[in-house]
Amino acid sequence: MTHIIDIAVQSEGWPSCEDLIERAVTAVSDKFEDPRAGELSVVLTDDAQIQVLNRDYRGKDKATNVLSFPQTGLLLGDIILAQETLRREAAEKDVSFDAHLTHLIIHGWLHLQGFDHLTDATAEDMESIEIDALATLGIDNPYQVNDE
Repeated sequence: MTHIIDIAVQSEGWPSCEDLIERAVTAVSDKFEDPRAGELSVVLTDDAQIQVLNRDYRGKDKATNVLSFPQTGLLLGDIILAQETLRREAAEKDVSFDAHLTHLIIHGWLHLQGFDHLTDATAEDMESIEIDALATLGIDNPYQVNDE
């Protein structure tokens, strides 16, 4: 499946990640027989900009790692990512920035497909798909806790 992905870089310091985004979207969409299709917008921004969106659309006045906004018609929706939060979380989890970014692209895409993690059951369904898609890319389970 060919994806139309529009990437907008709205803050400095983002690495070139067009190929990573394409691979992540392909890995997760390949897990579905008939995923919702359309143009995907990926916005690479910073904590300040995502905090405003999180406040205005979710009522949470704080930065977050990823926001997803489903659209209708020919548009699949928007995935918006905050660089500082992603870098901090990757360091805290001791994973590469690319692995964490890939996970959150997949996570955001699943929200655009109608998935959520509001209950334990829906979270488990969503996480299972994420883990499977990440494994096809050689990325470890992000939910596995290492007690070393």
